[in-house]
Amino acid sequence: MKKLGIGIAAAVAVLLAGSVATSYVMGGKVQEGFESTAKAWSKPPLTVQVQSYERGLFTSTAKTLWTVNTGEEQLSFNASHEISHGPWPRGHAAEINSRFAWNDDAPPELLSLYKDKSPLEWKTSVGWTHTSQHQLSSPAVAGQFDKDKVAFAGLTADFEMSADFKGMKGTATMPSLQLESTAPAQDDEDGDNSGPAKMLLKGNNMRFDLFQPQGQEFMVGSVKWTLDSMHTEPKNGGEPVQIDGLTMDIDTKQEGDVVNTGINTAVKLVTVPGKKINDIAVDLALRNLDATWLNQFTKQSQQAQGDPQALQAMLMGGLQQLLARKPELEIKRIAWRSDEGAAELSAGLSYQGDATKGLNPATDIKAHAKLNMPKPVLESLMGSRVRDALIADNEGDEDYNPQQLATMVQDDVKLRIDTLMQAGVLQEKDNQISALIEYAGGEVKANGKKLGGEEMMGVMAAMP
Repeated sequence: MKKLGIGIAAAVAVLLAGSVATSYVMGGKVQEGFESTAKAWSKPPLTVQVQSYERGLFTSTAKTLWTVNTGEEQLSFNASHEISHGPWPRGHAAEINSRFAWNDDAPPELLSLYKDKSPLEWKTSVGWTHTSQHQLSSPAVAGQFDKDKVAFAGLTADFEMSADFKGMKGTATMPSLQLESTAPAQDDEDGDNSGPAKMLLKGNNMRFDLFQPQGQEFMVGSVKWTLDSMHTEPKNGGEPVQIDGLTMDIDTKQEGDVVNTGINTAVKLVTVPGKKINDIAVDLALRNLDATWLNQFTKQSQQAQGDPQALQAMLMGGLQQLLARKPELEIKRIAWRSDEGAAELSAGLSYQGDATKGLNPATDIKAHAKLNMPKPVLESLMGSRVRDALIADNEGDEDYNPQQLATMVQDDVKLRIDTLMQAGVLQEKDNQISALIEYAGGEVKANGKKLGGEEMMGVMAAMP
């Protein structure tokens, strides 16, 4: 019995020693992984710097500095990390609890808004295969930010990341966000003197499953975004706009040497002044993007940090490579219902030329547009454009009384539609308007009929 006790004690001692040694070694590996993660995540506009790392037997601590620099603005966070790496912390190789704080150079409004709250808390569990599970939370805050009132209900995210940091899958949720401008009209940043504005978002959710293909900087996979509602009130005190039941599905795949993306959007209801629009559907497809070009563009755009001129230069510099794959943009469907009936549009644009000879839009571009809708819907769409143009030309609508303006718009729209119908661009049957416009090889066809130069000038003049 005594020998058994000695044996057990010896075994326990060996296990404890092994645990301490394993924990210390694991702590070293966690430190390596911690530093490599900071390096991997440091891509413009984000920089992550490890300022300190103190390693112990079972736990370690670290401090990092996170800086977001857009070129126009810079914002920094300090983060403190408590790291548990042994023995076997809750069944994981390591567990990291991170708490972020605003840096000293943060805008005073942010410091006042969050007070003593951490803007972000981040819990990471690292598995034995080096995959990691992440849980993020940002607290609810309410108060004044500059000239705006803010009510933010917080944010949570839960996602898994692959060991090589190339893939991530999870969800993010923001229950609500309300913004209300309290700035006097003359203080509006846009120079708009039309007064305060309000916006309320509810039920903002995202589900994502993304990864970087081997050797690429861009990500492929799927994203689903849903928004329960968005309510806005215009600055001029006019009627509000309400959007209910928005969903967007984005699916991107690399297929060989090209990348294809599909974007499907649906909205249950949009309420605008005087009108309700139901069951909006927008389906888009972007095909044949050269993967090598996209990879290079992604790398360079990170450095450009949103500079429009730099982005334009990058686009033009790689134009031949981009066009060589003959990219296509297709608007498969834009559809909606209103009191006037159901309407549907579709369109497409593709490159058909020889990329080695440069771009000649007159001969290299192929395009089409198709519409089918009740005549009152078309009249309403054109009427809005015509009304805005009349008001803009007269620098306001104070020169018109409502009846006079309505009559002018109605007469203008009727003349435009009549002109387009006479040119054969629009066709009418049972109060339903349809059209098919095609462009290829420098020629324009309307419903199968080629349009000459004079007809094209008339058509262009008739478009609002």
